[in-house]
Amino acid sequence: MRIVTSALQHTAPRCKSMWWVQQALVWLVLGAAFTAALNFFLMSRGPPLATILSHLQSPPSSSSLEHHSLHQQVYLRGEVYALRNSEYLNWNQKNRTGITNAIHALYDHLPGVKVRHRTPSPHLHSLIHTLRQDITTRGVSSDPWDLAKKWANPRSLVPGSAHGLGDVLGALATAPIISSDVGHGGTQLKIFLLLKGGQRAVFKPIRYLREEIIEGEIYDGADRHNGEVAAFHLSRLLALPTVPLAVGRWVSLRKHILPVASKELATTFFKMEGGEVCFYGVCYYCNKNESVCDNGATLEGVVTMWLPPHLPLTQLHHPWARTYIRTKLAPWEEQPGYCEEVRQHVPYSWDKSPRLLDLMDAAVFDYLIQNGDRHHYSVIAGKLESAVILLDNGKSFGDAEVDHLDILAPILQCCRLRQTTYERLLLLTGGGLSLAMQELLNLDPLAPVLTRAHLLALDRRLSHILAALSSCRERLGGWHQVLF
Repeated sequence: MRIVTSALQHTAPRCKSMWWVQQALVWLVLGAAFTAALNFFLMSRGPPLATILSHLQSPPSSSSLEHHSLHQQVYLRGEVYALRNSEYLNWNQKNRTGITNAIHALYDHLPGVKVRHRTPSPHLHSLIHTLRQDITTRGVSSDPWDLAKKWANPRSLVPGSAHGLGDVLGALATAPIISSDVGHGGTQLKIFLLLKGGQRAVFKPIRYLREEIIEGEIYDGADRHNGEVAAFHLSRLLALPTVPLAVGRWVSLRKHILPVASKELATTFFKMEGGEVCFYGVCYYCNKNESVCDNGATLEGVVTMWLPPHLPLTQLHHPWARTYIRTKLAPWEEQPGYCEEVRQHVPYSWDKSPRLLDLMDAAVFDYLIQNGDRHHYSVIAGKLESAVILLDNGKSFGDAEVDHLDILAPILQCCRLRQTTYERLLLLTGGGLSLAMQELLNLDPLAPVLTRAHLLALDRRLSHILAALSSCRERLGGWHQVLF
């Protein structure tokens, strides 16, 4: 190279300019090779290089500069709506043709929905007062277990006006524990309880602090006990009375659980050097490394009431279930017309099928709490008229600043909802949902149950649901084609 350079120094100016051209061509070839290699590497691990560069270099569009009440920038606005930057979310976006166009239409209608529904309903406080009174009034029933049993039927577990609910929740939170056993089946740590008076219940212990963020897939992480409490009260606000009664409870492992534990459960208990009592139970993911310990005295958790014997449950596959395989999409993720395929099969084929409308209600409910783990759903065995019983709501409230819009796939693809559900959603607009939830959750023994960010997220997600329905109205030609 030194010889070539020396020779060029004695050539004419024309040769000197040719040398610079040659050098530029060499660097262009090297640059192209490097870019191709880098692109290949990134393509094998994540989104194309062009996508990453545009994300880093392009100024945010006006539509992505929306702010919610905490004045945070929208970082992702597609199948995932995110108010915080996340490397995981940036690198794990999917392009699912089954819902992409419907989500774009949702965003088109979102600004108008926010304008139309920015003030609370004048009827909101009456609803909150009624629901609070059901909880705060005590002494209605001397036998709360029997009262709850009489309430329960295949379409509803709690009546709209539930006088005596405070007695039932109070008993769940304080009744002496007669026996405790392992929670056979399932993937999550839990304890089966028998309470004084013969009532069966399930106890799930705390696994995360309120402020902890569960990042990753929508179904990642352990159950959130506070999510079960919030889900019950949300179901009452939405007039979807198919969530089992749940209440926060403090227990002493050494005084309340271990002395009455079955042998199988007792063998999973151990004591730490600091004196804390711990256990890990029996379940698919249960092991000593994932144990739960008290604070030296008590442990917080949620107690969920077991359904009465006259309502045996059976499980059915959810048509909009995920594959749980990152490289394999479910049919609904690829087919925009998937709902029509579902409607070819019983029990979804009936005109105005109650079961299909139940799944629409469930999609609304699950989107608000961000439960993307409903791979099966439960109904009362042998009862064709049974509502969908919304069990296992612990995979919820994992990240207050992330909304997975694919949970709305049943609504986006079927474009139908009960008129009564829609009217209740309207009643909770204008910040009413977060206000009402806070009022109800403040009455739970574990209050505060949700952080302020999670409460505000409910209002944001409600706007998304209404925008999806608004786009459906436009696509189908009127509300009479959407609401039933």
